[in-house]
Amino acid sequence: MSVVGWDASHGEFTIEDYYYFSKLRKFAEKEDIEIYEIKNFNKLGEYDIIVFNYPEKDFKSQEINKITRWLKAGKRIIFAAYYSNMDGVSERINKVLTRMNVPVRINNDVIMDPENNYNDILFPKGKYKDYTVVMPCSASVAAKDNIIISSFESARCHPTGLENPAFGVKLNMGGELIILGTCVFWDNYAIEIEDNKMLALDLLKI
Repeated sequence: MSVVGWDASHGEFTIEDYYYFSKLRKFAEKEDIEIYEIKNFNKLGEYDIIVFNYPEKDFKSQEINKITRWLKAGKRIIFAAYYSNMDGVSERINKVLTRMNVPVRINNDVIMDPENNYNDILFPKGKYKDYTVVMPCSASVAAKDNIIISSFESARCHPTGLENPAFGVKLNMGGELIILGTCVFWDNYAIEIEDNKMLALDLLKI
């Protein structure tokens, strides 16, 4: 069984929002994954997997220190952002990564793919293992290694024109640190597109 702590102390999209995440919860329960909304940041340390899905409030220094300790203790920590630094989310996550000395950043851009997409250039398809996923409204993640979700050759970043952008990376740092360019690939609209359900459940399974 996987038990997930979904943070709600930094203004995130909450797992309890039925309109956005009821399907994720339903699919997770079928796979013996329990997800709990956690409003007290300090309680997150009780969970093996911790999710920060679109944090809209800054992290305090002592909170970043705890995240670092949790990671070193073997927990999986997931940060999910959004395109073009909406609401300052990417910048906020980048500050945490900087304080943790993690050599990865979320770019202030949006990945577009005119050829490989789900009926919309801002719904680009990506590659995860042997699966095809859709990563809507995603920023690119600046990293050369540890990429777990890559783009197709036709994808480009706007406005930079960056080629071969990454949607997500995973770093092993005692535990696993996962950084994603979008937070809506597992919402009620996207989770049943292509193999998004497989990606979502993999992220929440130990």
